[in-house]
Amino acid sequence: WYFVRVPSLAPEVSHQSNSVEVQKYLLKEGAKVKAGTPIVVLENYWATMQLRAQGSGIIKKLLFDPGTTVKIGDPVAIIQADGDAIPYGKTYSSLEIVKRNHTKPKS
Repeated sequence: WYFVRVPSLAPEVSHQSNSVEVQKYLLKEGAKVKAGTPIVVLENYWATMQLRAQGSGIIKKLLFDPGTTVKIGDPVAIIQADGDAIPYGKTYSSLEIVKRNHTKPKS
């Protein structure tokens, strides 16, 4: 088992933001995932992002309802996986920015 957590945000989408909102889950409990599979759409003021698993397995539990605000580091899903499928020594998730909602001003 491993937790898919919200990783640190990229600097261009993290200004004054240590939280994101769960917009929608892209998979249901019981779905199989592979490394790189998008699991959930997250959003903050700056961007809409997809959270991707970095290991493989089966989604056992989705932890929040859409519309819930979660903090960086919070788990959003639990993946059941065999030992070789767990991404040991790596982060268990990654974020991909799919849409910029606002652009930060240049200082």
